[in-house]
Amino acid sequence: MLSPDKAKTKRLELTVSANTVMPGHTVLLTATAESPITGTGQAIEIFDTSTGVLAGSCSQGSQCAVAYAAKSGTHGFMAFVTPPTPKVPTSTSVMTSKPVTVSWIAVSVVTNHPLVGPGSSITLTTTSTVAIDKTGWLMQFYDVPTKARLSYCAGGNTCSLSLTRPSGGMSFLVAVLAPPSQSAPPAELVVAQTDVFTATWLSVSVNAITNSSQPGGVVHVVATVNADLTNSPWSIGIYDDHGQRVAPFCKTGRNCIADVKITERMPSFKAAVGSVTTAGMDVLGRLMQKIGPPPGKLANIVAESPLNVPTVHKTRLLWGVDSCKSFTSDPGAGSGLYPLVAANLGRPDFWGRYLTNTICPGISGAEIAAAHNTSMGILPIYNDYNCSNVVGYDTGRQYGAEAVAAAQRLGIPPGVALTIDIEPPGAACPGAVNVDGGFIQGWYDGVAPAGYVPAYYGNGSAGSEFANAYCAAVTARPEVANNSHLWTFQPSLWGGYSRGNAPGWLAYNTQCPEHGTAWQYMLSAGSNPDVDHDLLWSDFPLWYP
Repeated sequence: MLSPDKAKTKRLELTVSANTVMPGHTVLLTATAESPITGTGQAIEIFDTSTGVLAGSCSQGSQCAVAYAAKSGTHGFMAFVTPPTPKVPTSTSVMTSKPVTVSWIAVSVVTNHPLVGPGSSITLTTTSTVAIDKTGWLMQFYDVPTKARLSYCAGGNTCSLSLTRPSGGMSFLVAVLAPPSQSAPPAELVVAQTDVFTATWLSVSVNAITNSSQPGGVVHVVATVNADLTNSPWSIGIYDDHGQRVAPFCKTGRNCIADVKITERMPSFKAAVGSVTTAGMDVLGRLMQKIGPPPGKLANIVAESPLNVPTVHKTRLLWGVDSCKSFTSDPGAGSGLYPLVAANLGRPDFWGRYLTNTICPGISGAEIAAAHNTSMGILPIYNDYNCSNVVGYDTGRQYGAEAVAAAQRLGIPPGVALTIDIEPPGAACPGAVNVDGGFIQGWYDGVAPAGYVPAYYGNGSAGSEFANAYCAAVTARPEVANNSHLWTFQPSLWGGYSRGNAPGWLAYNTQCPEHGTAWQYMLSAGSNPDVDHDLLWSDFPLWYP
């Protein structure tokens, strides 16, 4: 026998304003009981039974209306006449409506192979949560940079696109559910779309640098791939011109590093990307590998670089210093820090000073005259009051433009390097932890078009915040590495160094393509003279006033 309350409310109906809606849009759910529930201790409650969420509750009258929205997916709803509860009722004694469903349209995309070699095919398949027949919508693929439509489907709920490229590179694609459009439609016409998907045809390049081509010299070799291989079946191998592998295979990240000692003539190097296997190696081959890099060979090679002849630095090391303070107020350099450094540490080949007045005073006319009169180079540095503000392309480009304007005011000619000071994260610069590739690229674009040479001061240790940002920038735009210089402050040494006993070149590198030509090997730490100690190769473009 029904309870008295249920006997009063024999029928409960749930309706919805639409069964198919766009992502994030609202539907109106209306539950109507046959009789009012006022004063019964009952409530009309509407639940999203797919998630268990209480959509709404009403304790008076015979009708309850609730607005509800979701981002995507198909959701089921039911109404109940029940004592108020935050959970979907399970008792058979409560009055229930028939279920209704609402589909919030969404599209997703998957691929058979996100990373392939040149000439191979990548197939993308997009799926809609609803069939699009007779909706007036198409599932459409667009190329993001050009906004051109590549393909479309007019029915069903799946659509596929296959692409190939004859050489290495990337395509940036998006799948859109919208009315027909030859070019990417405006946002107000888009029903649903996927995130941007990157299809990558692998390529690999090699950069090799040495300071000596003679036996005993060491060649620093960096192989760079245009994608992160960490979650792929591929690895990088580096080989000399005899086909001998010179370093272990690299399976993570985009880069592979080898430091190769020259034994006779200077070799050339190439890199390849493939899958590592030990199959097919005889016992002797495995034994020989034990005295060199770990065993294995590359099979299914999907990308290969040409042979690269190492670049020989035909330069010499210069010794110098940098300081926050002015080094003299005397055009003849007879007072201030300069004579103190020259007497106690040695005569500097160059001095690093700031372009503008921020935390440190900008370089003065007297200092410029003193540099001219002592035949000393100037290493121009730019920084901002807020050393945490090193995020984003626009910020980097703005800083670059300001540095160029300051350089022009001072009479610094094009061809000189302008260095952005990117301090390490810490109490003074906590936001420096967020330095990104966009900022690196922005500085480059702010400086290079004016004819100056972009340079970066930062932590050149592989894996540091600066190194990660720099590597992201040069992977996206190789010209940043080709046309700029790095000034690293790692490793930072302690000791009584001077010009006469300066260390040899031990600067860390980012393990990405770079011109690492300057090294701040010791901070002043309040020493007397209060200067930082530096080495740089003579191809670093200093300013000689």
